[in-house]
Parts: sequence; structure tokens; C-alpha cells
Amino acid sequence: IPRDPQERYYRGHKDVFFIIHWVVVFTLARATIMYKVLEPFARWYGVDTARKVTRFAEQGWLTLYYITSNFVGLYVMSQGPHWMSTPHYWINYPEGHAQMSCLMKLYYLIQMGFWFQQIFVLLIEEKRKDFVVMGIHHVVTCNLLGWSLYMNYTRVGNAVLCCMDFSDIFLSGTKCIRYLGFERATVVSFVTFILTWVYTRHYLYFKILYSVVFESKYYLDDDIWNPAIGSYYSRPVIYCFTVLFIILQALIIYWFVLVLRIVYRVIFQNNLDDSRSDSEDDSNDAE
Repeated sequence: IPRDPQERYYRGHKDVFFIIHWVVVFTLARATIMYKVLEPFARWYGVDTARKVTRFAEQGWLTLYYITSNFVGLYVMSQGPHWMSTPHYWINYPEGHAQMSCLMKLYYLIQMGFWFQQIFVLLIEEKRKDFVVMGIHHVVTCNLLGWSLYMNYTRVGNAVLCCMDFSDIFLSGTKCIRYLGFERATVVSFVTFILTWVYTRHYLYFKILYSVVFESKYYLDDDIWNPAIGSYYSRPVIYCFTVLFIILQALIIYWFVLVLRIVYRVIFQNNLDDSRSDSEDDSNDAE
């Protein structure tokens, strides 16, 4: 923004090229870290099959990414008025919402680059049994990110990303620990994962959804649609976002049911395999 004392930024058409740049960067970084660092480490440590080595590298890369993105996302939120304050998702909209700090804009565009790259990874790699579900998740996530950026709802997007990334650290991390053979640490990490999943992906997520559907009405009129000033708030827009949020939550509930199946197997069968995809890998390893 020219002559802005806070050195803030608007979104712009050239942001597309920045996102594409990060799709390429993540593709190269993922391949380099997986094949040059994580796979050699897994083989050195004694992970016993090629498939498990690959899976360890995939989950290790995701663990590193989610740790970084969650730390940055929480820092971005702490620097804004919406830190632990859902009313500030809407207060003064669109003023102060369309204008993003440099860090907020970088964070948001890089996250978009990562999730578009995840679609690319899903399409080029071996199809697993959760391919369709993951495809729906990635498409919904990219739509939420893209439209929230375009319509200046990045504060809501920042909060949702932080909720999702935090439990993903323990999801991918638990798999890595299991591949390395630390049974007790795997159980501890798995329990931590369940607790963080329920708190962030259900409790906090529904608080955000409540704010989108109901709380927004207390701070904004239904007829402030004015693209000329960056205002895109209307009930039809909120309904569209709500549908995307509900689809995402339905997928999260579906995955949580699979998690509960794992809990059942741990308690009654002493088996900590991942119903979603790792069990498929393990059966192939056994063959």
C-alpha cells in the first residue's frame, strides 16, 4: 500500500505467481528433505522395509512443515487483534482486514502454495485407499484459503489453519515415532494427538464456525457488499463458507471415527496401526 505508515499490503493479481513459485519450492524442498535427509536417516536407524522408509520420510516432512507453519501462524495471530478474540474476525470489517501485514500476507500465500502442492502430490504418487477423501479435503481447503483471501477474511483463515496444523504435528509425528520402533513414546504421542485433535479440530473449530454463522451478524449488517472498498460480507457468502466448513468438519469426523477404531484396537488388540493408510502399507510389508 503506497505511503501506508504500517507498511501493509493488499492482495493482488500477481499473488498467483507467488503461490505458483511456492508450489515449486515445496515440491523441491519435499523431495530434497525426504530423499537426502529423512530416508537415509531411516535406513541408518534400521527401519526394515523400503515402504516404511518412504512412509517415514513422507510423515517426517509433514511433521517439520506443520511445526513450522503452526509456530508462524500462532505468531501472526498474536500480532493481530484477533488473537483469542473471535469478535475481531469482524470488527471494523473491511478496514484493517483488507490491509495485511507483510508477515500475514506471506504466511497466507505460502500456506496456499503448500496446499496446492499437496494436491499435486496426491495426484502423482501411489493412490492410497483414502485418495478420494484426501482429494476432497485438499480441494475444500484450497477453496477456503482462496476465497477468504479474496474476500478479506484472512483472520478467520489464520485461526482455522492454526487449529488444523497443531494436531497434525502429533498425527504425523506419532507415525514417525512408530516407524522408529518407540512403542511407549508412540502411545504417549498418540494420546496427545487425540486430545489435541478433539480440542482444536472440534471444540475450537466449532467456536470459529459459530462466529462465522452467528457472531458475525452482531458486528456487520447483511447488506455491506461493496467490492470497491473490499467488503464482501453478505448472508449468501456466509452460507457458502458455512457449507465448505461443514464439509471439512464432516471429513474430520470421518477421520476421528477411524482414530476411535485405532483406540479400540490399542485397548483390546494391542495394535496401533493407522486405519486410514498405514495399515495398508503394513500389510504390503508383511507380504
